[in-house]
Amino acid sequence: MKHRLAPSPPGSLFTGHLYRIRGDVLGLLRESTRDYGDVVRFRIGPFVMHLVNHPDHVSHVMIRNRANYDKASRSSECLGLICGESLLTSNGAVWQQQRRTIQPMFHRAAVAGFVDSIAACTRAMLVSWETRARHAEPVDAASEMMKLTFRIVGRCLFGTELEQEARAVEGAMHILVTHTYNRWRSILNPPAHWRTPANLRFRKALAEVDEIIARLIDRHRRNPPEIPNLLTMLIGGRDAETGASLSDAEIRNEVITFLLAGHETTANALSWALYFLCEHPHHAAAIREETHQICGDRHPEMSDLPQLAKTLHFFEETLRLCPPIWAMERHVIADDQIAGYHIPKNSGVIISPYVLHRHPDFWERPDSFDPDRFIKRDHPGYYPFGAGPRFCIGSEFALAEARVILPMILATWDLSAVPGQGVEADPALTLRQKHGFQLMLRPRS
Repeated sequence: MKHRLAPSPPGSLFTGHLYRIRGDVLGLLRESTRDYGDVVRFRIGPFVMHLVNHPDHVSHVMIRNRANYDKASRSSECLGLICGESLLTSNGAVWQQQRRTIQPMFHRAAVAGFVDSIAACTRAMLVSWETRARHAEPVDAASEMMKLTFRIVGRCLFGTELEQEARAVEGAMHILVTHTYNRWRSILNPPAHWRTPANLRFRKALAEVDEIIARLIDRHRRNPPEIPNLLTMLIGGRDAETGASLSDAEIRNEVITFLLAGHETTANALSWALYFLCEHPHHAAAIREETHQICGDRHPEMSDLPQLAKTLHFFEETLRLCPPIWAMERHVIADDQIAGYHIPKNSGVIISPYVLHRHPDFWERPDSFDPDRFIKRDHPGYYPFGAGPRFCIGSEFALAEARVILPMILATWDLSAVPGQGVEADPALTLRQKHGFQLMLRPRS
């Protein structure tokens, strides 16, 4: 029986769609779903991938038939160079043990204890902006959000101040994620142990991060904090079902995973949110008014967050148009069918929130920025945090950060974009702003 293949845009006989993926992957994915439908086949050399772009297909891959779609994908293989076998890349029983060990740190009650620390880190950043504002110097929102969320992760998840390490980690992480993404979108990669210039840069950056992690773990073991945190749980935790603890290598892998996932993604989302606040100042005014009514002159507290609906809707709309995880990949274990199309064993399946969040069947005016669409809570085509059992463990933490940080920034400063800058999406492992985003600050009277 001949298999029915999904449609595919024109590509090279030998390299497939490699050059378009390297040049404009977001444009390729959007055009392909517009022209060919909700299942589209791509190739990078011999590697076959299918983009699936419908909530039913997402549910099939991530929920109903998830046993056939695991994380042993090309992207996870590349990510493993950074974080080894961790919550981000593992499968099966290993992943289940890791999830059970870490999950309590991200329950709503635990997140409530982080809000004051988020506010303290944000306040320190706002004070640091005062000198630049006095001299009319711009602020790079992307860089500032990276440093801020890194400090928040350090204080909330690891119980320590990481002020001095923030700048080093920002540069090192940029090298790591760029290198990893470049390996994913290449047909042939030199082995990781070869001393190529790219591999050497990657190793140097990884060594810098590993050194910071080693100091963090050593400091924690020598002087355990009174209040338990994620690192406490990683070091002393036991799986409730098996009684197993994590090895030193596993602890390292999880720490670097949360440095990557816990600050990189949220920082990108916040920098995009600041961009949209400048583009739509009436939403900034609405957030200020709501925050003042609920919080007065103090920072938002955990009990306030459910009432900060305008901030939440604004951030949700930011995540719709600029989801930090713009694509998620799964490895196909056995032949399958999606929408009548053959999905072959050992191929890849791509789900792109960036594309699905613009699907005209599920979103009115999909390219328009409209936070009010989230007054309605049921959006079947919305997947900024994934779906199914692997739904992002840190989603509550990220949403809490946004509802504290954005109101605090807006209460202190009027924001405007530096004129003439081109703000461009850079789809590496996460959806960054290619050249950052330059803000001008004016104190609020």
